Amino acid sequence: MREEYFVNIAFDKSIKKYLALESNKDSVNYNTFPVVVIRMLALIYGKLDILNPYYLKNSIAFMNNLGKYGVSKSELALFKDDFLSFYEFDIANEKKSIKSKNPYFTNIQKYLVDMFVAKKKSTDVSLTEEETFLELIYSSHTKNIYRMSYNYWMSDDPNFIEKYYYSKLNEMDVTKELALDKTITGNLNLDALNAMGISLSNLLDMTNDQINKAQDKAYEYFEVDAESVTRDKDLNNALDYYKMYGKKITSGNGYVDILLLMSVIVTSLSVISIIIFSII
Repeated sequence: MREEYFVNIAFDKSIKKYLALESNKDSVNYNTFPVVVIRMLALIYGKLDILNPYYLKNSIAFMNNLGKYGVSKSELALFKDDFLSFYEFDIANEKKSIKSKNPYFTNIQKYLVDMFVAKKKSTDVSLTEEETFLELIYSSHTKNIYRMSYNYWMSDDPNFIEKYYYSKLNEMDVTKELALDKTITGNLNLDALNAMGISLSNLLDMTNDQINKAQDKAYEYFEVDAESVTRDKDLNNALDYYKMYGKKITSGNGYVDILLLMSVIVTSLSVISIIIFSII
């Protein structure tokens, strides 16, 4: 008997959208959550393991492929059910004048993190692949403005999935001395360090003293007062400017720099507000 949908309607519709939008990667629809889930699965397992079962309408082969790095069948079954629940909730949500947070948003990402970490345990994962995953998952590494705004809309804690990712990495390699609280709080800004050429993989091989010195260099590089109580907020603001304009936010005049920072903050909030209200 031929399946009505591949795996379930959520996977079937999302893969169809993914394929239709691959040639338009800057579109809003290509960055909607269901399509991003398929993009992450394609990154973790390879396009062939995701798309070949789809073309063959073989749901069993698809689920078996998702388990090839050791993720349990029970966890994959929960992932499948939660993705369907997300889809059904999202469809119902679209009909409401006042939208609600989708309660399955975070859980689905946790399953994807588990899959990626399972892959890291099983095989070598390149730095480029890891950075791509961190950019796709809804974390501080995300550069797409739509995905950033959606994360703030859906999450009670926009940094939760990033914390979860690093906690799973620490479970994977407990011999490393990279303290979790440094990684997930304002004490260590990974984007700032990345701008200086220091990646997560580099940090895992550094001592705590080296990490502290690297963070001090980040404050110095972005011309942020390391002694200020608002240093982490100031650093994030400087990074927003850096990402937008490709240079540090400095004019040589402290008063002018403050005005520049304020203009960046207002512009960013305005863009996010426009996107959120356009999809409500």
